[in-house]
Amino acid sequence: MYWTELGDIIPNNASPEDSIMLCETYVNNWIREQVVLKQAEENLAEEKKDFEELIDNYRKSLLTYAYEQELVKQKLDTVVSNEEIEKYYDDNIQNFELKDYIVKVKFCAISEDSRDLKLMKKLFYSTKPEDFGKWEALCIEKQASYYFDEDRWMLWEDLVKKLPLEVFDVESFLKRNKSVELERNGTVHLILFLDYQLSGSRSPLSFERENIKTMILNRRKIDLLGRMREDVYQQALQSKEVENFISKK
Repeated sequence: MYWTELGDIIPNNASPEDSIMLCETYVNNWIREQVVLKQAEENLAEEKKDFEELIDNYRKSLLTYAYEQELVKQKLDTVVSNEEIEKYYDDNIQNFELKDYIVKVKFCAISEDSRDLKLMKKLFYSTKPEDFGKWEALCIEKQASYYFDEDRWMLWEDLVKKLPLEVFDVESFLKRNKSVELERNGTVHLILFLDYQLSGSRSPLSFERENIKTMILNRRKIDLLGRMREDVYQQALQSKEVENFISKK
């Protein structure tokens, strides 16, 4: 080991004490590595110490991967239209089956001792557009946790991580309950189920939209790389950079 190696690991503003500690730690670790390496050199059979082919293959893989990633970055069309997503969904409808229950939900939590609990409930259950803004403002003012997104589906397993729900028969629970109020540890939880889909039923397009977009982009990426490989090969043949002497029978 040379001093230049140690110099690279020590910050310019390090105190003498910190510099010594860093050096000692680095040197001790380096010595341990050298001892293990020497042991391996002495005890491994010669054929098991030849990594040249592995290293060469790894280098080739890294070069190819880096080139292909740069090509994808430059050439891949990442715009996916709603029409493409809907067509993919319709053409592959048999593949979109829910593995869990999903819900559209609104909820909030507030201290059971709060003087605004009654008002919170009134605004929470109100269907008036102006009351929604008042409810959200009250949640912010009282630092009450809350959630509402009428367009977003949530997995049941994600919901129960956020709320103290203990449900053994999810299907029956969802069918019976439009809203739920829970009191746990001095906190009142208000929950309103706006919609739900049962496990095993067809997964709605709105829930699968981002997944479908990802699948379409992955397919484009595979097609792009396939065309690139074939184009490069054909160009090499035409320019006589490579020749294929395998006879066709």
